[in-house]
Amino acid sequence: MASPAPKSIRTKAGRLTAAALLLTIVGLGSVMASASAAGRDRDGDGMPNRWEVRYDLNPNRANAKGDKDHDGLRNRAEFRHGTDPTDADTDDDGADDGDEVHNDDTDPTDVDSDDDGVVDGNEDSDDDGIDNEDEDDADEVCVTPPPTDPAPTAGEHGDSDDSDAGECDEDSDDGDDDQSDDDQSDDDDADDDDSDPAPTT
Repeated sequence: MASPAPKSIRTKAGRLTAAALLLTIVGLGSVMASASAAGRDRDGDGMPNRWEVRYDLNPNRANAKGDKDHDGLRNRAEFRHGTDPTDADTDDDGADDGDEVHNDDTDPTDVDSDDDGVVDGNEDSDDDGIDNEDEDDADEVCVTPPPTDPAPTAGEHGDSDDSDAGECDEDSDDGDDDQSDDDQSDDDDADDDDSDPAPTT
């Protein structure tokens, strides 16, 4: 008959078994944590999958360096700043998100970053006499959204439509610009026929 193992051997075996069990648990935990992290950002581009899906970005393709809205702020920077990567001006203050972050030192999610009553786009951060929103107009490439209504036909207005389709109008929100309504070109007024109809007899 075999004699039982001495107590010191049983204690060492128990400690080794406990240590192996602990390592297994820790190992499984780290595997699960990495799987969970991969589930939050499958493509490893620094933007969570939910955020990418919300803004119609591909969560399976690294696209952090893209700039879907062409505002000068890459997708990962849009995520970090809490801006909308599909809207060039998230806070609708007249200044593109990229300009606010890189040039104007204003908050792209706050219409009036310094709370002085003047929207950021109408501020003049560098005191050169040009509003922030107008600083880089000559350098910007305008991305014209597709028309929502079909273009008028020649018969609807009497002649062909020579409206400003395809023109970039970043200043439509400026009520305080130097140019008054009377100074605008006749092209702007051509589409707005506010005259009274001729009386019928």
